[in-house]
Amino acid sequence: MKTLVLVGGGHAHLYGLRQLILEGLEDVHVLLISTSRFQYYSGMFSGFAEGFYKLEETRIDLQKMCQKAGAIFIEDRIVQIDADNKEMVGTKGKVYTYDAASFDIGSETAVPNEWKDLVSTVKPNFRFSETIASFRKAAYPTVVGGGASGVELALAALAWRKQHCLLENVAVVSSSPLLAAQGEHISKKIEAIAQRKGLQILANQTVIQIDKQSFSTSSGSVYPQSEILWLTGPASPALFRHSKLPVDSSGFLLLNEFLQSDAFPSIFGAGDCASIKSYPSLAKNGVYAVRQGPVLWENLQRFLFHQPLKPFVPQKRFLSILSTGNQEALLLYGKRSIHGKWPWLLKQHIDRKFMKTYQKLYE
Repeated sequence: MKTLVLVGGGHAHLYGLRQLILEGLEDVHVLLISTSRFQYYSGMFSGFAEGFYKLEETRIDLQKMCQKAGAIFIEDRIVQIDADNKEMVGTKGKVYTYDAASFDIGSETAVPNEWKDLVSTVKPNFRFSETIASFRKAAYPTVVGGGASGVELALAALAWRKQHCLLENVAVVSSSPLLAAQGEHISKKIEAIAQRKGLQILANQTVIQIDKQSFSTSSGSVYPQSEILWLTGPASPALFRHSKLPVDSSGFLLLNEFLQSDAFPSIFGAGDCASIKSYPSLAKNGVYAVRQGPVLWENLQRFLFHQPLKPFVPQKRFLSILSTGNQEALLLYGKRSIHGKWPWLLKQHIDRKFMKTYQKLYE
């Protein structure tokens, strides 16, 4: 009997559990180790922040999925990996051995050490509901980060405050134009939408100082704050560096096109915690993690039974829909964009369908 250890309940591992329920896997003992029993879906964070979703609608019960799949669920956090001896260690010193291991633990948020006690993040994601509930009610809520998640949550909090007759004084600080990675046209479009909705945009500025009542930016201005939500993009988990596994220049687990470590072939990975050396500029988002799921699951089985592995080839374009509050959303596909009610309805349909794919397996 061989042992497969899945660390983390991200998109790719969810696919593996689903296939385990539907198809089974003979002669393999499967463990899923996660820091929380529940895996929360970040695509629904903005909907939850705005009040459209109940908490239970945004999460998948990993323990129940494992029970259905015949796998063992363990609530623990891996703090050390000994890839030479195929062992990993949990927070209380428990040692887990494996024949193959896969990591889908997501990324972290890089907050400067001196501000860690003054700002909030949505990671680890099982704490996001408490963070959002506090943030949207704050006297002066501020988001730092002008990417997709920052824009979505700022506009969602603003919409929630309008519904609850609170001051519409949500601010977003961005070191570049909003959604700069999408190009100038989209940046101008989302900024126009955000301004129309009443979001205070502090673009092309960085935060240089924070205290309990205010923050200052590189523009020389000082702004009031009572809660700051820090959403400046993904940072690598320290686990891989501390375990001396091969990582890229930013510390993410380095994988080949088979989603496998070259130096330690029994180590696999997917999602935001990893980088693929053949595609170094691949964006870290859920779309690619979902696409990696089938390849990862098949390659884990092929590795255990000494069969040739299959490469992962990312799609060149993908659909992206950002909620902008008040039952509106911005749809992006290539150079095309549509804003309004219809993209929001499509987003709700896609998100609910994705969640039901997994929730119905154990409900």
